[in-house]
Amino acid sequence: MKLLVVEDDAALAEALLAAFNRADIQAEFCGTGASAAELLALYAFDAAVVDRGLPDMDGLDLVREVRRAGNRIPVVILTAQSDVASRIDGLDGGADDYLGKPFLFAELRSRLNAVIRRAEQRLTNTMLCGNFAYDLDSRVVSVDGAAVDLSPRERTLIEVLLRSRGRPLNAAQLEDRLCAANEVLTANALEVSIHRLRRKLAAADCSARIAWMRGLGYCLEVDA
Repeated sequence: MKLLVVEDDAALAEALLAAFNRADIQAEFCGTGASAAELLALYAFDAAVVDRGLPDMDGLDLVREVRRAGNRIPVVILTAQSDVASRIDGLDGGADDYLGKPFLFAELRSRLNAVIRRAEQRLTNTMLCGNFAYDLDSRVVSVDGAAVDLSPRERTLIEVLLRSRGRPLNAAQLEDRLCAANEVLTANALEVSIHRLRRKLAAADCSARIAWMRGLGYCLEVDA
């Protein structure tokens, strides 16, 4: 498990990191909403623990921003505002759970395990990248819930890129994957497929895009 702890109280953050470390859970800390948004856009975490009282924004506004970007990371909100109205605001704002301060670490850990399990159950057969989703069973590609019409080759290409997200694949690697899927490629077939796929994703207002990393290859990225 890899967690992001967003908390401006240095003493509490240090205590949480120490407790997670004792539980053999990897955790990273940041103290502002801006730095958290940047980390969540760049790196994959299993869940986030977010304080509402951040110095630069309400932690719930951070959750809303992350959700608008298409990131479905499980989030547990921590706050001294534990009244019913605040809890409702938190859950309606995109948080998966809401824990009032003070709290026991054992309860926080239990709640984190629960939201991660729920997220894994939801995503068992679906791969996500920003507001883009790919159903592994039906092979349906959708953006914000609306299906995108792709050819069989384009669907195979997007699945390969999704499975390798964060690791660029060069042309030869992509061609090998496509050929393994019974695709017969002409000389420029890969470039044509990538061009068409980029155009269709852009037309659907998809936040995920196929980026070219010079000297490394193609990979999926999510626009900030």
